[in-house]
Amino acid sequence: MLSSPFYVLRGALFVWTHRQLWKYAVAPILITALVMGVGYYVLYHVFSDLLNRFLGPELYWQVVYYILLVVAGALVLVVFFFLFTMVATTIAEPFNELISEKTEQLVTGQFEDNPFSVLQLLKESGRGLVHALRILALYVGMLVVSLLFLLVPGIGAILFWLVTVLLSAYMLSYQYLGYPMARRNFTFRQKQGFIRSRVFSTIGFGLGSLAVASAPIINVLLLPAAVTGGTLLFLDLQTKGNNSTMKTENR
Repeated sequence: MLSSPFYVLRGALFVWTHRQLWKYAVAPILITALVMGVGYYVLYHVFSDLLNRFLGPELYWQVVYYILLVVAGALVLVVFFFLFTMVATTIAEPFNELISEKTEQLVTGQFEDNPFSVLQLLKESGRGLVHALRILALYVGMLVVSLLFLLVPGIGAILFWLVTVLLSAYMLSYQYLGYPMARRNFTFRQKQGFIRSRVFSTIGFGLGSLAVASAPIINVLLLPAAVTGGTLLFLDLQTKGNNSTMKTENR
């Protein structure tokens, strides 16, 4: 499905045109803004302090300081967007699940605008939150392992960033497509099978999500758009799969 990278934008448009979703989208946006704001502030000041400790006051050290600050700042931003997007997604897990559920209800014409209770939502989303924490831990572990590519002479850095981008795209796809799959009681293996059997569509969607996550300011709006887009993509892929199965059976 060539349009899969644009499902994040489709999700944003869906949220914008369905005001019923607005109240559910507020919490993930605030959580993303808080996580990324705090994360960037901490990373920037920690890095600045390290440079100030190891570099002297001489003029040439000041030049080195600003060069390193720009280069390392760019690298930090990349890692920052990859990692902290996953952190924000994990923290906002209960709200993301609710957005996905309400999106599917709107698509199927069975929308129920029930009274919104944060405490009730947190109670019902305990298992999903634990699963999200496991996925985050797996993602961080795989990022750490991928650092070994930097030991490869010459092309190590290129291999590292390529693996990081593909890994992040895959994990974002798994996260945002996972909500409707969880409601259907898909096992971990079934989720993996669904994503791998439609790898071009799912990775394309993950890359689209990653592109939005890498855009400053705009990335604050990522979660509601990506969760909604992932739900819409899952429903479209499932419908397409069911139609293909019916055509095969009728032959």
